[in-house]
Amino acid sequence: MEKIDLHIHTAYSDGNPSINKAIKTAREKNLTYLAITDHFTTSWKQSIIDTVNFENFGQYIAGIKKERESARFNCLVGIEIDMGSNWADIKRFPFNQFELLLFEYVDSIVTLKRLCELIQELEIKPIKALAHNSYVKMANMEMFSSLLVENNIYFELNSRYITHPDNNLITRLKILKDHGITFTIGSDAHIESRIGDTKAAVAILEKIDGFENVIDLSFVKFNL
Repeated sequence: MEKIDLHIHTAYSDGNPSINKAIKTAREKNLTYLAITDHFTTSWKQSIIDTVNFENFGQYIAGIKKERESARFNCLVGIEIDMGSNWADIKRFPFNQFELLLFEYVDSIVTLKRLCELIQELEIKPIKALAHNSYVKMANMEMFSSLLVENNIYFELNSRYITHPDNNLITRLKILKDHGITFTIGSDAHIESRIGDTKAAVAILEKIDGFENVIDLSFVKFNL
């Protein structure tokens, strides 16, 4: 399996490294793919963390593309979207300017259905994934899995949150795997030293025999 990290933060939100340093670190750690996924929020979180916003989207996207082209490295232009944000802000978000969309706080079937309706209404095309594994606590796993498959939404195995997986989590992740859910892998790194630290996610994949369900990024064209 290729070494990937599809969830890290930079100084554009609440991370430490610059985009340049994040890509350099990923290369030094022999990653094949990296995704920079800084926060977008207009919820209460915007008062405690920095966030990419409507004024600097262009600068953020251009900055990632410039640095990946300079380094000739496979780095996706990503964003982590707080689904607790003002709904009007979410609806005017420039989804299709990105290559990877991580949605956080999709913590109920109602919110997931709302997201699915938005995906269909706006024809949102980039790679889409739910950030953080805690969402497998949802009661109706059958409906949850079906909605992900029908709307081509991936499920993130986040090493920051699965350091001590219990049997219930393993069982529920097996259900997702058996329903054909595709997994993304992320460290949720906010500092340079944690970029590429996905050991916990890989260990989960081994427990659920899920390596064949990991996202294949060979279709992404970076024009490096």
